[in-house]
Amino acid sequence: MTDLLCFGSCVLDLYADGQKPAVGGDAANQAILLSKLGFSTACSARLGQDQEADLILAQLQAHNVKIDWLRRHAGEITTHSRIQLDAQGERRFTVTGEAHRHFTLADFPMEALPSLRALSLGSLFTLHELEISGMELIFSRARDLGLPIYSDTTRDRHHKGLSGVAHLLPYIDVFMPSLEEIRPLCSRFQPDEIAEELLRFGINTVVLKMGSNGANAYQATQVWRCCGYPAKVVDTTGAGDSFCAGFIASSLRGLPIPHALENGCWCGAQAVQTKGANTAGLAPFRLPWPLR
Repeated sequence: MTDLLCFGSCVLDLYADGQKPAVGGDAANQAILLSKLGFSTACSARLGQDQEADLILAQLQAHNVKIDWLRRHAGEITTHSRIQLDAQGERRFTVTGEAHRHFTLADFPMEALPSLRALSLGSLFTLHELEISGMELIFSRARDLGLPIYSDTTRDRHHKGLSGVAHLLPYIDVFMPSLEEIRPLCSRFQPDEIAEELLRFGINTVVLKMGSNGANAYQATQVWRCCGYPAKVVDTTGAGDSFCAGFIASSLRGLPIPHALENGCWCGAQAVQTKGANTAGLAPFRLPWPLR
């Protein structure tokens, strides 16, 4: 039994200052961080057949992430993310390589679903081809099996808008976009208004990540708020993935939403204090609300 399958992007992070290349990408980051929190995790993504993919696989295995469901394709280049940090630790990405962009239904391990406890889409708007054809089938099958579905989001680079993914949103149990990335897709501006708009798509729980300002969680008739934890910012890369890992871990352990929200904020604060997308020292007993 595998607790969680994280699918989405799995890339090689390259820092402009010459730091050693390391595995990154939303799916890989979540899988690694959840493994640190004591969960059995696996990653599903599309890679090339190259040395960069070899490095990614080795690093995932070193973090006890299962790699059986990663697909490699000859003739494709494993995606690289070149990262530049400014003086405040804010990152800027330049993405090269094609592999993760072509993830299709054939790359997803449908046979794995019955052996899982939960499913996490690293980021909505990342797997463009799958979102057009195939992702609804994955979500439908997961729903039939009773698996909770979690999803982060990234920028809408293909300009689909919420209407372009409206068929997927009702399947998502917990949707965790950053306020910065979701705000341009909504007709309203304030967090509470944005959450109300998102809930109308049929999502069960909306969690808005707001960086140093913390996070809010929303259901149809309830709102929970958590202030951000103080942190000395070194690198914001992977902070959102760390929040998601903390929230998902808490949710799967049966903690109530306010505790999950606080644990998520704490994990995000740990992430920004170290360089690298998944290097935060997370442990289940160190969280504000320890995992049972």
